[in-house]
Amino acid sequence: MAVGRVKQKDWYKILGAQPSDSPAELKRKYQKLALLHHPDKRAADAAAGDAEERAQRFIEIGQAWKILGNEETKKEYDLQQRG
Repeated sequence: MAVGRVKQKDWYKILGAQPSDSPAELKRKYQKLALLHHPDKRAADAAAGDAEERAQRFIEIGQAWKILGNEETKKEYDLQQRG
């Protein structure tokens, strides 16, 4: 039985970044998105479903930064994407 590759999230897409972006550029994009989607920054009149979506998006942004913000894990991720 063949085991297929598990589809991994595209962390660059989540941050709106490219693999060629510098560490400073990745950090800037992360900070901008984290501030935009932070649960404490949402409007008081926002729907509950919207708040849940924003919270999930905020978590994904944090996960992307955890991978791409560290040189070692970024290299490993880039190698996985190529293979």
